Amino acid sequence: MNNKDNEMFKKFTKYIERDGINELIAYLDVIGYYKTPASSSNHMSEEGGLLQHSINVTSTMFDLNSVLKANITNESMAIVGLFHDIGKCSYYNKPLYIENILKSGKRSESKPYERNKELLGIPHEVIAIQQLTKFIKLTEDEVFAIYYHNGLYTPSGYDLKNGGKETELYLILHFSDLYSSRIIER
Repeated sequence: MNNKDNEMFKKFTKYIERDGINELIAYLDVIGYYKTPASSSNHMSEEGGLLQHSINVTSTMFDLNSVLKANITNESMAIVGLFHDIGKCSYYNKPLYIENILKSGKRSESKPYERNKELLGIPHEVIAIQQLTKFIKLTEDEVFAIYYHNGLYTPSGYDLKNGGKETELYLILHFSDLYSSRIIER
């Protein structure tokens, strides 16, 4: 983690005052949070990409919330912004993303990582909630925001289309995630 990322991460985690946060932060090393790519080939598909993406999302959330003046606490924004994609790290002692090595023995340039075929297809949103709740208590709104943060881009997102309740926290996380991955990180 470079100094700038380290400073931003510390700045945002200072907003989190829940029991278990220190244990959660220690767990991040165990699951490779600081080195995991954010995606296999789309945005931030590089070592440390997940951390940078999470900081981008959190920064965007804070900026957007200051303009919209939504009724969201800094603590909730820090939790969901930094950890909405924690399920992309290793779980059950297996990384979600592994290097995509071609038959030539070289790593693919167009798709440097691929999903680990040894893992079952549990959505990263579900894994994120499971991992976080081992350490900190999440509010219902935080669980909802993390679970649906990809909006209609996932099968579970269709629940939103069919009358799901869109909360301020969910909407700001979803937009910040999209904006970060589609604009800031391209």
